[in-house]
Amino acid sequence: MAAPCKYGAVRQAPPRYAATPTPLTPTPPTPIDCEKIRLPENLESIPRADHFPTQRHRWNTNEEIASLLISFDRHSDWLSKEVKIRPKSGSMLLYSRKKVRYRRDGYCWKKRKDGKTTREDHMKLKVQGIECIYGCYVHSAILPTFHRRCYWLLQNPDIVLVHYLNVPYPDDNKLVMASSISLWADKKEWTKEELISQLKPMFFSEDEPDLNNELEISPSCGGRVYSQISKTAETVEAIVAQLMEKQRVARAAAAAAAVANKSGVECGCGAGVGGEHSKQCTLHPLIYNFDVPHVLLILRHVNVGNHF
Repeated sequence: MAAPCKYGAVRQAPPRYAATPTPLTPTPPTPIDCEKIRLPENLESIPRADHFPTQRHRWNTNEEIASLLISFDRHSDWLSKEVKIRPKSGSMLLYSRKKVRYRRDGYCWKKRKDGKTTREDHMKLKVQGIECIYGCYVHSAILPTFHRRCYWLLQNPDIVLVHYLNVPYPDDNKLVMASSISLWADKKEWTKEELISQLKPMFFSEDEPDLNNELEISPSCGGRVYSQISKTAETVEAIVAQLMEKQRVARAAAAAAAVANKSGVECGCGAGVGGEHSKQCTLHPLIYNFDVPHVLLILRHVNVGNHF
C-alpha cells in the first residue's frame, strides 16, 4: 500500500518490475526524394528499368539513359557506395554525387590547356524533343578511343550514371596513340607497369578471365578465347612500347632544349649558333659544348611534332 507523504500526498510505490521499452520499428528507406522530383511529361511515358545492366559495350540511347535515371525506387539498390578504380571497358556504374567522388577513378584523362584541370565536354541531351539529361564526357590522355560518359537528370543532379567504353577505329590495324604531348609535358616519369595498368582495363572486359595484373595467358582458357585474349595482350604490349618510346623522345627533346638555353650551341652545318637556329635547321646534328673537359656530345635534332 502506498505510504502517505510528508505533505499529505500519497506516494506511489515503485513498480516491482521495470516496464519493458517499446521496440522501435525501423523506418523503411524512402526512395531518393522521388516525391520532390517532378519529371517532365515526356519522361513520364518512358517505362522505368527493372534492372541495372553493369556492362554495355555500346553507348546508351537517350531513352535508355532516362529509363535508368527515373527508376528512383530502385536507385538505393543500384548505387555503388565507393568509387571503382579503373573500371573495365563497358562498365556502367550508378553513384550519388554527394557521397562518392566518382571522378577519382584512377585513369589519366585529357587536361585543358592549363594542364591542371580535366577537359570536359558538356551537353544537354533530348528525350522526345525536350532537354532533360545533362552529359559530361572526358577522353583518355593515353588512348584516344577510350572515354568516360556521365549522365544525370536535370531534375535530379545527385544521381549520376557513369559509363566507360573503348570505341576502336573500324580499321583494327590503325592504332593511334596520344595525339598531344601533354601526357609527357609534366614531371611524371611513366613506368611500363603504370601504362599497362592504365591500358589493360580499356581492352579487357569483365567477362574475360582475370589476368591478375599480368599479360601472361594460359592456353587452357579455350581456343577462341585464348586467341582473342592473346591478341589483345599483344596489342597492349605494342601500345606500351610505343608510349615508352614517345616518352623517351620527349624527354630527350626537353633535355636538349634545356641545354640549348643554358650553353652555346653550334650547328653541324656551321650556319648558326643558338636555339633559334636549331629550330630552323632540320638536316644537321647539333654539337653541344659542355664544361666537362674533352667531352663533345653530338645529338641530332628532334622534331617532337613528328612523333606525336
